[in-house]
Parts: sequence; structure tokens; C-alpha cells
Amino acid sequence: METVLRDKMVPPSPYRGSKGGVDINGLYGLLDVDQTTLAKALGVSRQAVSQQLGNKQRNKQRFVRPKSPDVRKFWNDLNEVVALLLALIDGNNKEEEIRLWLHSPNKALGLKRPIDLVIARNLTPLKKALMDAFTAAHGG
Repeated sequence: METVLRDKMVPPSPYRGSKGGVDINGLYGLLDVDQTTLAKALGVSRQAVSQQLGNKQRNKQRFVRPKSPDVRKFWNDLNEVVALLLALIDGNNKEEEIRLWLHSPNKALGLKRPIDLVIARNLTPLKKALMDAFTAAHGG
């Protein structure tokens, strides 16, 4: 593949499985929020979140597809945000940099913290801001 084309591609996310599932435990770890906060964001009980996060240990399955289309969309959108962040971060400690970015006020978001938009399930502004940064970083 041409280098020019490769440079414009967002690398595949390590949180997305080959069959379309997502690594919910991995993505949850990046959010750095408690299960109650995540439950409110998803509109489900804390017990449902706890059960979903606990599935990894019981089933030995890393990538899952939540049954609820609404919950599945949240995790898929969050995965897209993380994939763009990973494409923009050069450091060795990418997970810590993602956590810092999520919890810091952001000029491109009107000084809102990205985590607040995640909790409000308003991921579109995050994807747009990150796509703009990715495009600018790659001369587009």
C-alpha cells in the first residue's frame, strides 16, 4: 500500500475484535470512572454494569457485543474515539495519556472535559474534534 494512503488511515483499535465485538473491560479501564457513573451513562443498573464487566472472568471472552443496541452503540462510539486518540498519541504510556485527555478541559470542546461528554453519551463532538486534529496532523 502506498505510504500516502497508509498515513491517512486510522490504525485499527486494540479494543475491537475481528468479529465486531468490543473489549468493554479495556474501554472501561480507560474511562477511569466508577461503575455507578457508567451505569447512569448507559441508562442501566449498576448490577447490570457489574455483570457485564465481570463476563470476562466467567467466559474468558475479551470481545463482546452487548445485546442492547443502545449500549452497543455507546461502546462502538467510544471505541471510535479511542481509536482516533491512539492515532494521535505518540508516547509509550498511551492509556495514561488517554485518561489524562478524557479528564482535562479541552479548548476544542469549549473547555468541557471529554469524560463529561462521554458520561452524557454525547460522543459526536469528541469524534469531530479528534477527526479534525487527525486530519490536521496528517496534512489534510
